[in-house]
Amino acid sequence: MGAAISSTLSMGLTYLCCTSASSLCNACFGSTAAGTTGRKRSVLLLTMTVAFALLFQYYVAPNVITHQGWWNVYSSIPGVGTRMYYAWVDGCDAHKDEPDLYGHCVGNSGVYRPTSLSTLFFVISAIAARFRPALNREAWPAKYGIFLVALLGTMFIPNHPFFDGVFLVSARIGAMAFIVIQQIILIDVAYNWNESWVERSNEADRIDYGSGGWGVRALIA
Repeated sequence: MGAAISSTLSMGLTYLCCTSASSLCNACFGSTAAGTTGRKRSVLLLTMTVAFALLFQYYVAPNVITHQGWWNVYSSIPGVGTRMYYAWVDGCDAHKDEPDLYGHCVGNSGVYRPTSLSTLFFVISAIAARFRPALNREAWPAKYGIFLVALLGTMFIPNHPFFDGVFLVSARIGAMAFIVIQQIILIDVAYNWNESWVERSNEADRIDYGSGGWGVRALIA
């Protein structure tokens, strides 16, 4: 009888905790109001990506190499530790005789995991939003959950060929294109800003001669 009561109470408390956590996540990260976008949620996911990239590079990767810290607990699970170890050091064997390069290689492989996952996430989100725009502001708790579960799965995927091959090359090409487009946008903004200030200075001169001089002087300075 006592065991049945204890089991019922445990199930009830578990249900209450899960329901409370779900309600809290939905209240904080749930769907945004109609007419808005999920921009803030997207920025939060990008922030999580940067945080996990730093965690993987400077904490997880060194422990994978040295088999210290949390690795002793994690590797006690049959097959899991070995699979994760070979996934992270895949493609880094050429630098094994040089500890610094070997550490950088494994650390970089840790960065590729959350960054490639976030890239894939936003590509899929962009395609889905094309057909249903409301998806950009809906179900963010579920999206965060899927992202974290998928991130856990990437820890067991070997570096080659996806991370240090397909994703690395694609990221370099994308970064190059981004820099070129960014420079074009910045130049366009500078020209538009210049035209706006000159137009306002001319308008001020027409109303009160000489009053627009401060704008021109500030622009030249």
